[in-house]
Amino acid sequence: MPKKLTRRRKAGPKPAGQQVATETPFKSKPKNFSTGCAILPKTHKLGRMMKWPVYIRVQRQEQILKQRLKVPSAIALFDRAADKSLANECFKLFKKYTPPSRAQRKQRLRQMAQAKAKGEAFEPQREPQVKFGLNHVTNLVQRKKAQVVLIAHDVDPLELVVWLPTLCHKQGVPFAIVKGKAALGKLVGMKTATCVCLTEVRSTDGHDLENLITRVKAGFNDQFAEKRKKGESKMGMKTRQRRGMDL
Repeated sequence: MPKKLTRRRKAGPKPAGQQVATETPFKSKPKNFSTGCAILPKTHKLGRMMKWPVYIRVQRQEQILKQRLKVPSAIALFDRAADKSLANECFKLFKKYTPPSRAQRKQRLRQMAQAKAKGEAFEPQREPQVKFGLNHVTNLVQRKKAQVVLIAHDVDPLELVVWLPTLCHKQGVPFAIVKGKAALGKLVGMKTATCVCLTEVRSTDGHDLENLITRVKAGFNDQFAEKRKKGESKMGMKTRQRRGMDL
């Protein structure tokens, strides 16, 4: 005979005071929204969850470290580069005196060889041009032959040029710190350049050179002592909150 089907009774509601004891290895840890603790993210993007490469993490840690420390005066000077208008005026004049390219130098050597084969004297036309190279520019500054010196603000390591502004100020040579070693390198046909200078210009550009020297001296040489002040340290958000400072 078939088994008799019986309905299973549903369990009724448990008494209000009775709780089910469950064992779990995880302990509840409520969020703490006090100062500097469980802070809600400012963005919904998940880029903050990425594991960035080591070199990017080192770059970011270096930038934070520079903000936390008091920067020495000689190094803080390179954070106060020329403004955009002064930099554009410098590049506009320097671009007129870019050195000859490789093709132009090759053509000049070919002309010299042809003249020598014919027994003729060949004197290439001498044109003023931008001087570059750290040792060359330093020599021109020491002999006070440099008219204007441009120094890159992002030279790595900075110890290569950290002394050059002081030397220019001591020798009375106008100098300016501009942004971009790549921009200076483009003036002389190189990838990068630490510093460049002009020793002479054509007579047609004499007025532009005088105006540039006046602006550069007013911006850097005359304010050398003021610009060489120590860089102030910036504390993080948690430290400022802990000290009760204004954010």
